[in-house]
Amino acid sequence: MRALVQRPAVLDAFTYPRFRRVWVAGLVSQLGDWMQIIGRAFLAFQLTGKAESVGIVYFATYAPQLIFSLYGGVLADRFDRRRMLILTQVAQAVGSVVLGFLAASGNASVANIAVLSFFLGIGFMLSIPAMQALQPTVVPRSGLSSAISLGTAANSVTRVFGPLLAALLISSAGVEWVFWVNAVSFLAVIAVWATTPIPRQEPMEEERNLDAMRAALRFVRQTPAVSVPIVATGFLMAVGIVYQPLAVVYATDVLADGVRSVGRDYFGWLQAGVGAGAAVGILALAGVGRRRPAATFVATAIAFSVALALLGRVSTFAPALAIIVAVGGFHFANMALALTLVQHEVADAMRGRVMAIHMTALIGFIPFTALVGGLIVDRVGIRTTFTGAGLVCLGFSLLLLRFGRYIRLREEPADEREIVETAVAVGTLIEEEA
Repeated sequence: MRALVQRPAVLDAFTYPRFRRVWVAGLVSQLGDWMQIIGRAFLAFQLTGKAESVGIVYFATYAPQLIFSLYGGVLADRFDRRRMLILTQVAQAVGSVVLGFLAASGNASVANIAVLSFFLGIGFMLSIPAMQALQPTVVPRSGLSSAISLGTAANSVTRVFGPLLAALLISSAGVEWVFWVNAVSFLAVIAVWATTPIPRQEPMEEERNLDAMRAALRFVRQTPAVSVPIVATGFLMAVGIVYQPLAVVYATDVLADGVRSVGRDYFGWLQAGVGAGAAVGILALAGVGRRRPAATFVATAIAFSVALALLGRVSTFAPALAIIVAVGGFHFANMALALTLVQHEVADAMRGRVMAIHMTALIGFIPFTALVGGLIVDRVGIRTTFTGAGLVCLGFSLLLLRFGRYIRLREEPADEREIVETAVAVGTLIEEEA
């Protein structure tokens, strides 16, 4: 008998058992990740009471993404992606255990948190290209848009519960438990990917790592359908993501009038608000994004910018929570669509490298945003910083209207002849430069 209610297209990927297992494992791991993000920011701010301390820790955490990202993509295309993913998960689990012992023993400082965060960042940087390149192996291309939307939605859901659980653990058991719980959560990803069958990985054609990097950069540069979403994502993250690392300052100094215990609770609720908005935004706009990718991409960028500018104009909790829900909804819907656009345009043999370039744009500038943003906040205030960032993003988003023709979503796989011709063209360019 036919179902009376048709399943939404965004849920199509759930019909594939391998994807369901991977999605649940990712949900558990990301829950731990967000708990650690909150705990680390809280610990850094608690040690000094300065925004720049939070900025320094965020800089150390995400600097490896900017420095080593493309090389990590080369490794994901050259070596076994599953083995690489499992090893990096183990390394990050160990780092989280050490971070917990530093906090429990009272020996934590901004310096040693930053150093350990840098090494954790390396593990994270190596895992992301491998994980994103593996994602299309558990769903067919027809379910890829759904898989990406659901994966981003999982991250958004964990943004809701991760901060709340972190705040509960910090107040009841101590901040060290946030890090230890995160260490245990890595086991879910390790177990699932170790037992999930995946197709044989296509070999990378380039023998030298430098040639492989050049090929990926040339492909992105010569493919506007890839480069436009990547550049747009990079700019909006570089300027607009300031609301993420410095939300603890906004919650404490503005919403809680400097009362740290209240600020801690507000911080958790703000992070939860971002996650709730992101989950709703991604699921609500997924279908529209597939039908009208260019209009949806530009509209979400503009809406995010306006919401961020408005966030800096409020100083009470209820309106701030409502606005930050909108910030999360529009920003994450925009990022999910950008990732879908890029994944649909790239061949598997180059997927790890192109995903690494995309991830560099996505989070590679966060260290500078956090560091510079922290310095600016200490001088002009958090509200002015948020409003200024929103207005700059708005100006950029309006410029995207000129590039709408490059924003497309190809549902069918690239023609084999087209892939061969692209590879030959890229190879010729490499030979000319050499």
